Amino acid sequence: MFCMSRDFLELYLKRVPTFFGAGDNYEDSEYVVFGVPFDSTVSFIPGCRFGPLAIRIFSEQISIPELNENSLKIADMGDVLQTLKVSVMLKRVKRIVEKIFSDGKKPIILGGEHTLTLSSLEALSKFTKPAIVIFDSHLDLLDEYLDSRINHATWLRRYLEKKKGVVATIGYRDFTKEELEYGKDKIDLMISSEEILDNPRNAVEKMRDFVENVGSVYVSVDVDVLGAIGVSNPTLTGTTYKQIINILNILKHKIIGIDVVEVNPLLDHGLTAVYACYIIGHVLSRN
Repeated sequence: MFCMSRDFLELYLKRVPTFFGAGDNYEDSEYVVFGVPFDSTVSFIPGCRFGPLAIRIFSEQISIPELNENSLKIADMGDVLQTLKVSVMLKRVKRIVEKIFSDGKKPIILGGEHTLTLSSLEALSKFTKPAIVIFDSHLDLLDEYLDSRINHATWLRRYLEKKKGVVATIGYRDFTKEELEYGKDKIDLMISSEEILDNPRNAVEKMRDFVENVGSVYVSVDVDVLGAIGVSNPTLTGTTYKQIINILNILKHKIIGIDVVEVNPLLDHGLTAVYACYIIGHVLSRN
């Protein structure tokens, strides 16, 4: 009779993909990863609900020189239970982030559509008032879209209506006149994609001035900021990976949480998921 111990089973079983091969030791972790496989409000090309899995799969196939996975205390706790209701998804994400932050840990959220960021920020606001830095080709400031007031195109407006910290949005280039006017009135720093491409050094200096007097930063990255193919709402002339990294470098040790959203692996061969891995990996290596 075989002794079915953990060691014996590991001879024949391979774990399903986790973020950079992380285990699930929550108690000893500094960073807690979870996925949000949700895209029910996506208005163009659905599929970013498969983003968390794609990011995990590709994270196990790449190496980031600056990142020592063995020394990082990361726990991958799996995915939020699936639902088709945006209100239920937001409630679940909020409770998870509240738990993570109350335990003195930092959330890393894999999306999934951008709406999830709304509840993450609401959860963090119970404990602190971080600066919010958003990388996105869209402003997400519509008041209503497709008969809905809470979705991937309106979430930031809902947050700004009860704003609890300074906000910067970086890389925008696809927006309505209404969104731009609202943003200029409510957002503390706006740097367009055109400005980054034309004068990247000036964009970096603006971000440096922005974060100089803030204590902590939450980062949200919609990968369509890069002009990537594997996204639900693609746009042209994106900022480059290097330009994003140059801005992220300024934030360094101030980051208390990050989400990377809108990866749609149905639309490319994995490059967009790889970008997501590198962005998070770079933040971890510098934080």
